[in-house]
Amino acid sequence: THTMKMNELQAAIFAARGMGASDASHLMSLSPSAVHIDRALTNCAISYRNREYIADQCMPVVTVANRSDKIFEFPVETMQQLADVSIAGNRGMPGEVKYSLNSSKNYSVSDYALMDFVSNDEIANADAPLQPKVEAVEIVTNFLMLARESRVASAVFGAGNYGANTAALAGASRWDTSTSDPVQAIEDAIESCFVRPTHLVLGGQVWPKLRNHPKFLQYILSRASTASGDVPLRVSERLIADAFGLEGCIVGRAKSVTSVEGQSVTTGYLWGKSAALIRVEKSPSARKTQCFGYTFRFGSFETREIVDNVRGVRGGVFEKVSHSDAETIIGGANAGYLFTSVIS
Repeated sequence: THTMKMNELQAAIFAARGMGASDASHLMSLSPSAVHIDRALTNCAISYRNREYIADQCMPVVTVANRSDKIFEFPVETMQQLADVSIAGNRGMPGEVKYSLNSSKNYSVSDYALMDFVSNDEIANADAPLQPKVEAVEIVTNFLMLARESRVASAVFGAGNYGANTAALAGASRWDTSTSDPVQAIEDAIESCFVRPTHLVLGGQVWPKLRNHPKFLQYILSRASTASGDVPLRVSERLIADAFGLEGCIVGRAKSVTSVEGQSVTTGYLWGKSAALIRVEKSPSARKTQCFGYTFRFGSFETREIVDNVRGVRGGVFEKVSHSDAETIIGGANAGYLFTSVIS
């Protein structure tokens, strides 16, 4: 055969050179592992960012000049009182209205900071694409943002911030059952607020149940078209917002580690199994805001690089990130409604 002839020819060539079969193994091709030494890729490093944060969308940041201050407030009943507006005769005097102003609300910022030490040896020895100082700042900042996300989630999904405007769902009323009617529940909740909410905030676990609920599918898919265009393949956040005349539907998808250090890592949603209707004013009026809540920030997120030549042989730098915030409820029950235990 062809292969046998090739082997005979190769053997004849080796014999002409005074080489036997045992010498032929030294002339074999090198293996792929013999010609490559594993090293770090220069164009790829693995890093998992957390899911999108929504804290700023729920409680917008307002920069303040002082660490603490009082906030003027006209009581909510001021705009709901009926007055005698008639005048007795053509020389009668109009009546005068009575109203009050208080400053019982206030804010006081708390300080938050974290840092990471990066040695000069680490900086000098890092392979591309690693940038130790850049990564340190990004990771430290994420820790701070995750902590802020948790504080805002506790405020927005905190039943105590809504007065009587809250309902704990159970059994057939929960939105992961076909017997419930979340469409009617949300519409009723909107009307129960004194000022109209602008946003629906959903926990990450609630969102897929609500978007696939039979009542929502019936509400959307039974129409030839919607205000947003043709009937979509799936119910979107924008479509839900439009359905209720809201400015937006926000889904809290951020996660955090729930396991004890040293155990197998498990994670859970920061935003729980709740849904809130809140009024959000991204650009507040200094004289007549009626937002659910704000984050008052003294200064800004600040990053400082602090040289430390004491540690190690060649020293290094601390990458420090800090901020001063106060998550403050403003409108509360007048500007929001909360559903808890929305799904099982």
